[in-house]
Amino acid sequence: MDLHFVRPPPDVSAWVAMGVHLSFDTPGTRPVPCHFPALVEGGLSLVLEGKFFFQDPSGAFVALPAGFVSSARAVPLTLHRTPRLCLAGLRLHPAGTLGLLQSTPLSLAHQLADARDVFGCAWTRLAERIAEESVPEKRLSGLMAFARERLCQEAHRERLRTASRLQRAALREATPQDAVGLSLRQFERVFAGHFGVGPKLFQRVARVEGLLRDALVTGTTDAGLALRHGYYDQSHMARDLRTLAGASLRQLAQSTRRPDSEHWALAVGTWMTAPRA
Repeated sequence: MDLHFVRPPPDVSAWVAMGVHLSFDTPGTRPVPCHFPALVEGGLSLVLEGKFFFQDPSGAFVALPAGFVSSARAVPLTLHRTPRLCLAGLRLHPAGTLGLLQSTPLSLAHQLADARDVFGCAWTRLAERIAEESVPEKRLSGLMAFARERLCQEAHRERLRTASRLQRAALREATPQDAVGLSLRQFERVFAGHFGVGPKLFQRVARVEGLLRDALVTGTTDAGLALRHGYYDQSHMARDLRTLAGASLRQLAQSTRRPDSEHWALAVGTWMTAPRA
């Protein structure tokens, strides 16, 4: 796997976590599984070569569109990719995802939305411009500029402000009354309508997401890690990891040391330099 990172400029860093450009050239012809944990982060992705697939209930592979937006998801997800694949994308903070979207994404399964449905002709023109570029950093700069332009529109800024206030309440940084002027029951309904998951589940997923980043960056997997992230003990942490990430912390940590791992997506954003395989 070949991987490039671009940090967002200051004026979008509150909404965009990072730009990521990656490419695979795996031997063989069969689709390759890629495992994603539950996430509160979202993403804006443009596949420039190859395809991603998900499996429908019958087991058939269904191709994702070349461009898609992902939002908060409360269960692990397995996609499959073609052996050769090239992708440019943005990792989005939760409020940033909702700022880019016109509504909670329901156009595809697994909290995904077709970028053409969300952005219309503007996305088609952007995809064409990015495909003409060959330098990964320039491709990511094009995506960043597109996100900035949309997020700066007042209609979307209001959505950003609302999402940020809802998120603060879900993460218990403020009460629902103080953050958004709602009772607890009203807040739960409004939050789920914006994010597609309830606030308690969102908080639980956010805790696992933070724990995984901490573990991958520091290499720690002991009881201190569990306590630092608000778990009663390691067994409590292990149950959440298996439910929301699909494996034990040790298995995930070992797997992500290999850039060509099926869990590559988990480590994106924790590697400080681009590994080569």
